[in-house]
Amino acid sequence: MNRFCGRHTECACYFLSVVVTCLSITLCRAQPFDEAPRKLSVMTWNVEWMFDDYTGDNRSDLAREQSAPSKERWLDKVAAVAKVIADSQAHIVALQEIEGDQTLAAIAQQIKTKHRTSYRYAFIQGTDRFTEQDVGFLFRGGLFAYRRQEQSKTMFDSGKFYNLSKHLFGEFRWSNVASPLTVLNIHLRATAEAEEPRVKQATLARHWVEPLLAAGHDVIVLGDFNSETRAGDQHSDVGVLSNHASDQPLVDLLTRLEDPKQPTHLILDRQFDRVMVSRSLIEDEPGLDWSLDRVRILSQETVRGRRDGHEHWDQRLTMPVGELDTSDHFPVVAEFSLK
Repeated sequence: MNRFCGRHTECACYFLSVVVTCLSITLCRAQPFDEAPRKLSVMTWNVEWMFDDYTGDNRSDLAREQSAPSKERWLDKVAAVAKVIADSQAHIVALQEIEGDQTLAAIAQQIKTKHRTSYRYAFIQGTDRFTEQDVGFLFRGGLFAYRRQEQSKTMFDSGKFYNLSKHLFGEFRWSNVASPLTVLNIHLRATAEAEEPRVKQATLARHWVEPLLAAGHDVIVLGDFNSETRAGDQHSDVGVLSNHASDQPLVDLLTRLEDPKQPTHLILDRQFDRVMVSRSLIEDEPGLDWSLDRVRILSQETVRGRRDGHEHWDQRLTMPVGELDTSDHFPVVAEFSLK
């Protein structure tokens, strides 16, 4: 899209999300929507190298090395992930470290066959050619549109931003909820040494959601942030996304846990996985809207047998499947009521 609201002038990328939002709301008026559920649960989960056993479509050596070593291990992984999602009954599931839409299709089919719950999926291939890891959504309803976004050349040349190679926007609408809900699924750069590019990635994500927040929309930014900061720490990448001093801060829901120090990682004492929401999703505003009930980390649901330690990484492709924990990350689930 390179025109703005029908005018014959070039549209700056700064306004792209505003344009998309404007057009989607116009289109929404002509589309009937399902009624919202009384309870809405949103999950984020890094499912750890969820690549199938076919490596013919993988270009990088790393992707081939980390793929499932056999059909049996792939099917076990699908079954284990599907069970956690089905048991949670999450309405919107944001996954990281998937291979592609075939991963989402396999999970959705398993949930439907074994757990009698139907999910659809949304996926757009990202640009991480080194790991070939990607992100995507599973959802039970409400999705109106999904998209990726890119920097303009001006933004790139400014040096303030760093590309988000793994991200996906999902816009959700229901007939009886006035405000649209936009969910941004991201997977940021890993390791403590990558803090500088990670902060610039967070700056880009914040730049993209700023117009949505200013318009009063419900916004969730979630995923594997790979952040070295603790819940409540307003420094570094999380602080940039929160922008807590602004009129439209994002609230880190890990601060609402019974134990705000609870890790989201199987092995490391880290809170890599975050759900950050607009204030509108916490405060019960006038009219029928979503209001936060609770947030929880599913730290037991992914453990099989004895909880894995560092051997999980060393023996992930050879450990007996009955002992291998489902992922090295725990799912984080935020639950909202319609009030």
